[in-house]
Amino acid sequence: MERTPEPSDSKPDSPVASAAGDDLDAGRIARVAGLAPDRVELLESVGSTNQWLLQQPWPEVAAASRLVLARRQTAGRGRRGRTWLSGGAQSLTLSAAFEMRLPDGAGRLSVLSVATGLAIAECLAGLTDGIGLKWPNDLQRHGRKVAGLLLESRVQAERVRVVAGLGLNLLPDPGLLERIDQPVGCLFDSPARMPDRTWLAGTLARVMIDVLEGAGILSLPPRWARFDVLAGDEVAILFDGTTVQTGTAAGIDEDGALRLLEGGAEHRICAGEVSVRRRASLADAP
Repeated sequence: MERTPEPSDSKPDSPVASAAGDDLDAGRIARVAGLAPDRVELLESVGSTNQWLLQQPWPEVAAASRLVLARRQTAGRGRRGRTWLSGGAQSLTLSAAFEMRLPDGAGRLSVLSVATGLAIAECLAGLTDGIGLKWPNDLQRHGRKVAGLLLESRVQAERVRVVAGLGLNLLPDPGLLERIDQPVGCLFDSPARMPDRTWLAGTLARVMIDVLEGAGILSLPPRWARFDVLAGDEVAILFDGTTVQTGTAAGIDEDGALRLLEGGAEHRICAGEVSVRRRASLADAP
């Protein structure tokens, strides 16, 4: 769950070896995800799963895709500097990494961010109801945010490492709700409706890795339309909290950019440090 950052939230990564007796099983996750066992790591506690993967040493040649999960994340990050809070068994926190050679990976982060969110939505729509997407990749259920997705990259020599981090609110957690500053929801209303977390983690990991490796980025506009919660709405594009453009949301293009109609013209808004809000919600804000 996202909240605004506080100075005390910044902590170095210090992963602790996984303990026994948890419902998450690294071996099963690897099998479900189609990864070799040594490409999946389950940590008891870490600052940020994304940062942990970004900081791993570079092998001599591009490595196979890798997955890390954490039972507890103390300094997870969302878009635009927000912090993502994980809630133990009521949540799921994981990151996947993929390495590719430049220039193939250059400039792909924007479309990958949208495509990864879309692939996750398609996967979860078969498990629960009310799934929607708010551009670029805010996953919602019945209009409330249920996940945080952050893609980051690091370049060394002629290679780029792309990391996709996902935090999911699985079940209601009243204690965690008190610590955030925005409406949030959960994917499942009760444990009886939730699939096995190990299976869910492996399934979502496979979906994310498929996108990072180049699959799942075709036919984005019609697939997006199924989940688009902004279609036809009057919206404002914000940068650093200030409105920089307004118009009517009209879906996305093949590159994952938001199509914005304004005064008979169409503008492309690329994912990055901008955010999009319905103009009605801005008018209602204090």
